[in-house]
Amino acid sequence: MSKAKITPLGTVSPYGKGERNCPGFMVEYKGHKVLLDCGNGITRLMNMPECLNNLHVIITHYHKDHFGDLGALQYASYVYHNLGKLKQPVKVYLPNGDFANNESAVVSNTESFVKYSFIVDGSSFAIEDLTISFADNHSHTIESYMVKLQCRDFKMVYTSDIGNTNFDHAVAFCKDSDLIICESSFLRKHNANSQTHLTAYDAGLLAKRSSAKRLLLTHFWPEEDRALYVEEAQQVFADTSAAEEGVALIY
Repeated sequence: MSKAKITPLGTVSPYGKGERNCPGFMVEYKGHKVLLDCGNGITRLMNMPECLNNLHVIITHYHKDHFGDLGALQYASYVYHNLGKLKQPVKVYLPNGDFANNESAVVSNTESFVKYSFIVDGSSFAIEDLTISFADNHSHTIESYMVKLQCRDFKMVYTSDIGNTNFDHAVAFCKDSDLIICESSFLRKHNANSQTHLTAYDAGLLAKRSSAKRLLLTHFWPEEDRALYVEEAQQVFADTSAAEEGVALIY
């Protein structure tokens, strides 16, 4: 059985603090790498230039805390390609909607060694037997994609930024996942009244309703104790833990 290694590189938002970076998760499978978002600070935990080989970078939406280190990664690809240490371009996948308004912020046409592709609702691509599919959650402030990675041995979903106004759609996309990596921006005590982000309780409810096996919380407020997020989510879903930078999971 081929195993997938999932390493959190960034777990907080909207800014990094101390050893905590903005969102990013590295998935390694059969020698390939899929980077789910590229938030501020995550390149500190990437092993250059090895990590650039066979790398697919998915930007789930155009909020800066989710692509803040993309410029550094692209420039690194340019440098290492010129040094002869990177033979194939890094593949970067970007949301198609509103691309024109964000192109100058996310795309480097001259000093990068990158191939760009677009994400649209319902699109997918494959890396060997691993299928990666996308669904616009239609519940964030802008176009934002959930990402599903599925092969014969496992199924995982990364929700990215998501609200609770289209919850049934999220449940259906996450159905029977082995792992859901779910944003949990708020605790119920914050009284945020946000419809464009989830509480930890919401994340637990998503895992329960989708019959998931495990829930990994992320997208924490940098000033808050993440143990409180786990405690809140566990009120409805027991197998919950908090993502920690550099602490990998194996499936």
